[in-house]
Amino acid sequence: MSTLKVLKEYLVGEGGYLLNDDNNGKTVMLSGAWGSGKTYFWQNEIVRKQSKIIVNKRKRNKYSASELKEGLFALLKKKKKACVYISLYGKDNVDDIKSEVFTKAYSQIAKKGNKDKNIDTAIEWLGYGSKIASAVSFLGVKVDTTKITDGAKDYQNNEKLGEAQEAIRDGGVICFDDFERKSKNIDLNDLFGVLTQLSLEFNCKVIIILNSDVFEGEEANVFKTVKEKTVNKFFYFEPTVEELFDSIYGSDEKYKRLDDYKDEIMSAIKETEELNARIYIQVLDNCLEWIDKDYSNFELKNLTYITTFFVNYGFAMEYELDEHEIRKFELIKVFENTVIRNIFSSLLMESYRQIKDKDEVIPYFRRALCDNKDISEDEARYRNQIFYDNKKMFKDLWKYGYLLDSTLTDDYEMLNFFIKTGILLKKDEAVL
Repeated sequence: MSTLKVLKEYLVGEGGYLLNDDNNGKTVMLSGAWGSGKTYFWQNEIVRKQSKIIVNKRKRNKYSASELKEGLFALLKKKKKACVYISLYGKDNVDDIKSEVFTKAYSQIAKKGNKDKNIDTAIEWLGYGSKIASAVSFLGVKVDTTKITDGAKDYQNNEKLGEAQEAIRDGGVICFDDFERKSKNIDLNDLFGVLTQLSLEFNCKVIIILNSDVFEGEEANVFKTVKEKTVNKFFYFEPTVEELFDSIYGSDEKYKRLDDYKDEIMSAIKETEELNARIYIQVLDNCLEWIDKDYSNFELKNLTYITTFFVNYGFAMEYELDEHEIRKFELIKVFENTVIRNIFSSLLMESYRQIKDKDEVIPYFRRALCDNKDISEDEARYRNQIFYDNKKMFKDLWKYGYLLDSTLTDDYEMLNFFIKTGILLKKDEAVL
């Protein structure tokens, strides 16, 4: 059984951790590398709150009845409990966070008539915080949904608002994500204080999703201290490339149109050595559009390489032929310094002939760029700084250029145009 399947079964399988009342009042952390698909996994494999997607130009439910039935959202709904997701992105103070927890729990209460539906819609679209003022106390913040929509006036009574709190109490699940995007105005001690208060006062489960290295400097020290005092259970999210790719590939029926090329795309992704859900989605969407516009499937590997490179560094992998008809990648445009650019251009071309092992790349470039006795001390410091600031890019420039060098075809120019501009005309309409 794969790592992701084991984790999913542990969390929401029969008697799973998030469904067991013995675990109420606990705070759980799901951590892992940036981009490894933690949020995607939580929303699509664990929660599965129903939404609409477009398939063959028609709207349909994202999840089948059986898939929806297995999700945490539906399983908690049976118990009349809320499953709330809070992104900390842009949050400026803890009161806004407390208010959003309440209003989202409120929106999950069974609706009775159009006026309640208006409340739900307003909560989703208008936001929280300053729009919520005073009516009932929730974690010390007074909440008033009368300001959300006129249709809510007849429904503002303590009984209704109390139901929202009961949806959280004794078994509700509240997930906090995007810690790295919170405002610096929010003190970590205050934030973790709110999480602890939530879990203990309401006897609910609090989930924290964050990157392994999200905090730096003094915040890292604070985080280490409060984490040890606050978090009861730790899960480390570390899927393999195959697990993450299969999870995303299987999440949308549109990708079935790539079934004949799935293994080839997977092989190229493994060669990039990237573990990033957002990149995989971008690669699959680009490959789908490429095939749908009648271009050759022989370019799908190259499309995977240059999509991944462009997402990471923001410039395309173009090339020109030199006087010996050798392809010379113009990847070094990123360097403003002409001397460094010329040195790097020469090194890059030489490296394709001299280096066959990616582990040799960094030492090779360091020696060639920095170990020069004929340059001044200032120039040496400058080159060393450039080298250490761009080590990963140096390695990737060589890796992708090496992968591309033997696979370039006549459509390569169109590939780069597509990646740089986002525009791809049909094969018989394209003229560059």
